[in-house]
Amino acid sequence: MNRRHFIRRSGTAALGLVAAPYILPSGRLFAATGARRVNHVVYVLFAGGIRNQESVGQQYLVNQGAGPAGNIMPSMLSGSAPSGALLYDPWTPLGPPLASRGTLFPAMRYAQGPTGHYNGHTVAMTGHYTATGLNLNINPEYPTVFEYYRKHTDPARSAMNSWWISTELGPYPSLNYSRHPEYGPQYGANYAMPGYALGETAQEFLGGLQVLHPEEATRLQTLKGTLDGFFDKGPGDIPGVNNSRADREAIQDLYLRLLNGDEVLEPPLPVGVPPWNVNADGVNVALAWKILQRFQPELMVINTTAADVCHDDFSGYIRQIHKADFAMGWLWDKIQSDPVLADDTVMICLPEHGRNLAPNALTDDNGLLAYDHTEDQNSREIFGLIVGPPGVVRQNAVVGSEASPVGESIDIVPTIAELLGFLPDIPTGFLPGRVLTEAFA
Repeated sequence: MNRRHFIRRSGTAALGLVAAPYILPSGRLFAATGARRVNHVVYVLFAGGIRNQESVGQQYLVNQGAGPAGNIMPSMLSGSAPSGALLYDPWTPLGPPLASRGTLFPAMRYAQGPTGHYNGHTVAMTGHYTATGLNLNINPEYPTVFEYYRKHTDPARSAMNSWWISTELGPYPSLNYSRHPEYGPQYGANYAMPGYALGETAQEFLGGLQVLHPEEATRLQTLKGTLDGFFDKGPGDIPGVNNSRADREAIQDLYLRLLNGDEVLEPPLPVGVPPWNVNADGVNVALAWKILQRFQPELMVINTTAADVCHDDFSGYIRQIHKADFAMGWLWDKIQSDPVLADDTVMICLPEHGRNLAPNALTDDNGLLAYDHTEDQNSREIFGLIVGPPGVVRQNAVVGSEASPVGESIDIVPTIAELLGFLPDIPTGFLPGRVLTEAFA
């Protein structure tokens, strides 16, 4: 079956859209009582397990004893590139490094709990450390940032104003909302997962057509049937995250235009680099930009996970970090090109956790050792970057050091709540972290 023909029939299901069947309850809540600093926050989990040594430490291959130090993240961080032994094709940043347009926290901490991807994401999105093991069928114990935002603000389009975009299925849809009795699915965000159907063929989706594998076609047809079964339901029929019919149709229209080729999904790549260079992270960021451009949501959370290849492929890990870094600069450049989002958006980047100090026993094709993340101190060391307008965010600032760490994973949710003005309305004791006021102008 031809991919385009099938996708046209499958509608929005092909991009892993879970937003389509939801219908927003008509009742409103109340406006946030706090003063907003900006009207839009984009929160990127720069994920997959990123060691500070290769990111803010700019040690490159020093720890491998195989080459020079240097900055492999020129779109985000200041510093010279490695002088040689490049494992990646260097992509020139689109502008000054993001660190010069915001505040860098080079020595934050993921202080407690298992250093697993699900746990790290859960902490980053709830503002609570958790010892809960991986369970694909359970939502977090504590409310997510989406729930706090939707319950304690009253924007014109509540569900459309909050989006969660992940690269994978697995446990990540569960992070949309919690099982907390005072919050829950009615306060969740729209969720999209562009890599679900496209997976590793994302570059072919961006560059042309592809024939579907029979198993993929069956999977998409099943998902389509599930979604179609909800399209004529009302708010009382479906428990969970909800959109109005008009908003649901607007989302569906965007996806169908992209899938039918009526609108281009632009990949975050340098000019002249062919589409096959885009990875699942890039597709995630590309779709995030389309949603930002079309709907101007107030809160968006995106993850990138391609760097997780470091378990057995250190060279690939370096390449994936470099690609994700360019995507961050690309996305910020796009945001500044939009008349609604420019100068009214803060972007926050944070790894969900780090990686071990000592390598495991595996080597890649270049003979470089690989690294896991098994709860040593190094796997708890992360960085944070908060970028925004000069009147809101301190420019070219560095807060903390390895000798004096500043900030933890649990501090991002209250910081977002402060930026969007709903922190005073969150019940006392719900958020153990603090606002990273050091980043504010």
